[in-house]
Order: sequence, then structure tokens, then C-alpha cells
Amino acid sequence: MNEYLIESLKELLRVVLLAAVPVLIMGVENGLVDWKVVSTVALVAGLRFVDKLLHEWGKSNSTKKEESWATKGLTRF
Repeated sequence: MNEYLIESLKELLRVVLLAAVPVLIMGVENGLVDWKVVSTVALVAGLRFVDKLLHEWGKSNSTKKEESWATKGLTRF
């Protein structure tokens, strides 16, 4: 596997652990899981994954003379 894919997967797992799991725990405690909230958190995690993947891929493909368009990811920051 490529390093940028591994880093992106780590970012996805971080977001899932820090955001989706607490939402699911609160839903189970209340007896009603709001799937709209869970799907929103999953969508944000997916977007973070794509952003990190583009960023890491851009860093690996850029040279010192020319920076790749993907270095800044989806958000362009």
C-alpha cells in the first residue's frame, strides 16, 4: 500500500472513533438512534478521508519547483 493511502485511512479511523462512536453511544443510551445524525457524521468522515488522500497524494507527487494542485486537498487551505 502507498503511504498516502495509509495516512488517509488513519485519518478516517480517527474521525470515526472520535465522532461516530459517541453519537452511536448517545443514541443507544436514549433508546433511539438518529440515523440522520449518524449518516452526517459518516459523510464528514468520508470527506475528511478524501481531503487527506488528496493532500498526501499531492505531497508525494509535487516537486520543489512546482507544487501539485492536490497538495491543499479539497479545502484548498
